[in-house]
Parts: sequence; C-alpha cells; structure tokens
Amino acid sequence: MGFLNKNPYSRAGLGLLIAGVVIALPAYFLLALTWLTALAISMVIMSFILLALGKTIPKLSPEVCNLVLETGIDNMSALIEELGIRNKAVYLPSSLTGDRPQALIPLNSGQPLPPINKVLNQRLIVKYATGPDDFGLLLSTIGSIAVGLLESAPSPDADELESAMNSLLTGILGMADGTSAAVQDGQVTMVIRNPRVENKSTWSNRCLGSPLASIAASITAEAWDRPVTIKQEEPLGNNYSVILEVLK
Repeated sequence: MGFLNKNPYSRAGLGLLIAGVVIALPAYFLLALTWLTALAISMVIMSFILLALGKTIPKLSPEVCNLVLETGIDNMSALIEELGIRNKAVYLPSSLTGDRPQALIPLNSGQPLPPINKVLNQRLIVKYATGPDDFGLLLSTIGSIAVGLLESAPSPDADELESAMNSLLTGILGMADGTSAAVQDGQVTMVIRNPRVENKSTWSNRCLGSPLASIAASITAEAWDRPVTIKQEEPLGNNYSVILEVLK
C-alpha cells in the first residue's frame, strides 16, 4: 500500500470506494433510501475510475525521466558526432528490423535509400542493401521504446495515428496535451499541442530528429509498415509541427 502515499488518484479512489460501500449497504437494506443508494453507487463507480487513473501515473518523476532522456541523447550525439555523420535518419518498421521500429542512418551521403528487402541484423553497423557502400547505423531511439507501450500498432489512417499519438504523448508519457494528424499523398502531418519536452539543437537531433518527431516517425513507420523520414519539424507558437514522408 506504499504507493498510496505518493498517488493522489489512488488515495482518493480508495477513500471513495470505502465510503461508497459503507453508505450503500445500510442505505439500501436498512434505510431503503433510493437517492442515498444511488449516491453511494456513484461513489463506487468514481472510485474505480480514480484507481484506474492512478495506475497511469509514471513511477518516475518527470525530472528523473528528463535526466534519463538527456543522458541518452548526449551519448548518442557524441557517437554520431565522433563518426562525422550528417545524414538524416530513415525510420524502419519492425518488419525490417526484426524487433521494433528503429532508425537507420546511411553512412553514404547524397544517395537515395534503395529498397530494403530483408530483415536487418541487430547490430550497430548493418548492410541494408546490395551496393558496396550501403552501410548504415541501426539505432534504437525514444520512438523505438515508445511504440512498445502501445497495445497494438495503428493502421495508416489519420484517426488511428492521432489516437496512438494521444495515447502515448498525453495518456502514458504526459509529454503533450494532444495531437492532431493529417494524411495526404504519402505525407503525414502532425501538430502536437503544448509539448512539454525541450527541443535542443544537438548533433543527434539533426540526424534523428527531436524526441517528439522520433516518436511520430516510429509510430508512422509501424503503421504504414514502410520506411519513414522526417521531412520537416518546427515550433508553431505553443504547438509543434512534424511533417513525415512515407517512402515507397
């Protein structure tokens, strides 16, 4: 029961549950008061809702999560910068990585990504096509981990993508107030409302995109089951816009 000391939703839910049961039994069997019985049942129903909400609160505080995130980004930035990589990442679905959606950064610059027709090996440096220079870095990102929190992969329509983003960013991670999505001609546009993640200009972000864009690209790659690139991302007042391109 130690979690009740730190979780206001669970404390309130347990209190309403006890009070509702204590009131409902005598109100129905002894006093025969319909309105009081209905009130007690409403308290019990509300208690279940609060207890469910209590389970959605992360075990780690946002400050601790931010420290972990920044540490990972700094280490990845150091690796990418040390290798002198400037290419943009291509987000691959789990059907091409064999595990979960990951980001592939091609090492050959200026060349379009050829079709990937096989499941890539789970290594840092992978050969993704038949050309002599078709090598790249295969990296797990915050988006790779975030997609695993979804119960199932969404379908590639705007409503499903929007629902998945809202479930992750708002319901589970608490990183934003909401997301709207639009799909047109192989391009996915997402507007994230009131994000609570700072977008720093790091070497890693220039290659992989911001954490918000990484999550959006990973979800979209998994939904379409095709490679995805981050075409553009920028703040829009209190919101954040991410434009993704689904590759053929």
